Amino acid sequence: MTIGEKIKYFRILHGFTQDQLVQATGLGISTLQKYESDERKPKSEQLLKISQALGISINVFMDFDIHTVSDLLSLIFKMNEQLDLNFNAEKDQNENVIPDTLSLSFGNPLINQKLAAYITFLNQLPDTEKTQYAQSLMDFENKLLDDNTEIHKTAAIDTTTSDITNPTFSDSSYQKLQNLLSDCTSQELAWILKSAQLVKECIRDTK
Repeated sequence: MTIGEKIKYFRILHGFTQDQLVQATGLGISTLQKYESDERKPKSEQLLKISQALGISINVFMDFDIHTVSDLLSLIFKMNEQLDLNFNAEKDQNENVIPDTLSLSFGNPLINQKLAAYITFLNQLPDTEKTQYAQSLMDFENKLLDDNTEIHKTAAIDTTTSDITNPTFSDSSYQKLQNLLSDCTSQELAWILKSAQLVKECIRDTK
């Protein structure tokens, strides 16, 4: 899809008329019409206004062309920097990673859920007629993209100075806590931390 086609697709998907999107973004009606017909290419500032009005990420409108090993590795390194990306692989007898066994997964349950849905959908498509395949795949991908949930890398918990050194607080407990917090917004995290502090103080006061 072109940028113009994506603007029109997500505008309609979110129930906006052209007039309503113009009012929400401050763009001119003729400008929006030219964007959607691909007569003009919107600048990043305009795309940001449109994405914010529709409640989607501006990255939905961006094309990431991958032609080289460097292109792909750059994306993986960025994901590892900003997300809980897990590298899984078997090792040989010398403890060297076996390249053909390498796989990637995410610590965020929401991402894994969406990727699982994507794989399931792909497995159902092989028998679909070619043009219908492309349209069905594009519609499903856009449906998955229509999600502006904030995700971030979970901060590592420093156990060296923590009071939580009791062996009953196991690694699985940390993992459960990490999974619980993985899809929270920064504001939600702040509320959870304040609530946890109050709960901890109440528990210690009753001892």
